[in-house]
Amino acid sequence: MGDTVTVPAKLIVKLHGRGSRSIDLTEDNFAIGRKPDNNLSIDDSTVSSRHAKIVRVQSVYFIEDLKSTNGTAVNGRSIERAQLHDADVITIGQHRLIFQDTAPAPAASTPAPSELDHTIVMSGKQLSAMPSTTAKLLITEGKTDRLEYHLTKTANLIGSQDGAAIQLTGWFAPKSAALISNRGSVFTISPSQGTKRLMVNGKIVSAQEQLKDGDVIEVAGVSMSFYIIQPKSR
Repeated sequence: MGDTVTVPAKLIVKLHGRGSRSIDLTEDNFAIGRKPDNNLSIDDSTVSSRHAKIVRVQSVYFIEDLKSTNGTAVNGRSIERAQLHDADVITIGQHRLIFQDTAPAPAASTPAPSELDHTIVMSGKQLSAMPSTTAKLLITEGKTDRLEYHLTKTANLIGSQDGAAIQLTGWFAPKSAALISNRGSVFTISPSQGTKRLMVNGKIVSAQEQLKDGDVIEVAGVSMSFYIIQPKSR
């Protein structure tokens, strides 16, 4: 009985003009709306009093729109009911909720097959010989499709174009803003041609800059923190 859900999913709540916070989805029915008795109460006229709810069925999560006035969208598409997947972006009124399913953990250490030829360039032996060090970005300000990114490729583009590793979603976001490169245990960042100003720790980067743990990156109206993930010893 106890092995249906071991780790609850999370909801990263980005309220327009009010910062962000994280909520564990420990309830089987998680109500969202304007009234204060909802699990997540959003005091905003664009949000209906009973707007939507997230339902957990064993280890699967669904979101349902409760016939709200302005509707509910998942990844930009209007829905009545939809299954939620990790990093899905829910839009309610002018607010964004990012769904994080923390149950299946090994995504960062086991890249998809399509990524292996990008991450494994030096060894002809085993495909499991990945770069010894990986990293992640945490978004602290600005418009992106999620709040956390694991940098598992050798080339990680920041921009709004399809396929960008860090997807910018603002109206005027450039297709290509900057590039983070991973060469084994060294990460570097460089601006794209003609992009808006790229800064690391408040200093303008005009060519290529090596990234260090805890560096703060600013580009195209987005601020993010860079963190090194050390390999686990076996």
